[in-house]
Amino acid sequence: MEQDKVLDIAVRAGSLLLRSGAETYRVEETIVRICRSYRLSCDAFVLPTGIFVSAEGEKGALTIVRRIPYRTVDLTSISRINALSRKIQNERPEYEQVLAELDAIANIKRYSNITIAMAYALTAFVYVLIFGGTLMESLAAVIVGIVLGLLRFFFRQGSSFPFIEYFAGAFASGILGSLFALLLEVNPYLVIIGALTNLVPGVALASGIRDLLHGDIVSGISRLGEALMTVFSIAAGTGIGIATWHLMGVMA
Repeated sequence: MEQDKVLDIAVRAGSLLLRSGAETYRVEETIVRICRSYRLSCDAFVLPTGIFVSAEGEKGALTIVRRIPYRTVDLTSISRINALSRKIQNERPEYEQVLAELDAIANIKRYSNITIAMAYALTAFVYVLIFGGTLMESLAAVIVGIVLGLLRFFFRQGSSFPFIEYFAGAFASGILGSLFALLLEVNPYLVIIGALTNLVPGVALASGIRDLLHGDIVSGISRLGEALMTVFSIAAGTGIGIATWHLMGVMA
């Protein structure tokens, strides 16, 4: 396979992995593994927001830089790309075949907005029970969870600044939790905590720690910083939401 085609599929696979929330070292290893499978030596340097790949072959030195503006969590895509990289190692398929499989992974059918909202609701329901809440508090958290799921769709559709999404979701949770405390006489903090479990950046924290343990200091610190900023946005949104509700009560 030609040098530029090898680099193309390697960077495409790495971009999909990084966009799906894979660890930095996993992205680098996948890119290098694909290149070596086609007898091409390359160096890959990956950050949470970009990929830098350079290879030297018959056509001289080639370098590709790919910007990754947005990341999510898609374990299905990560699993399929890992399987594809192993297939490339064992079989070395043609460029068109690999490209078709990468396109299929990129265009994989996503969960519907209703499914995502229901998942948010179920998570909120279960965690309120885990934290010792009552059935009524769990049902209140279900409604808050559905609102968070709908807000997620709204902000992702508009490609909004990600921390605003977390702030808005936490703010809505603070307001709604306080409202349900007034209407249903439930513990507002259990309702809020159960709903906000959906927003906790667990994957970012785990990936940051794994990157640090693997020696990728810049990527690890970047991911941990992103996770801490997310936590700060959630805390700020919740606090302001609760404070706003109390202020509205005082003014009334």
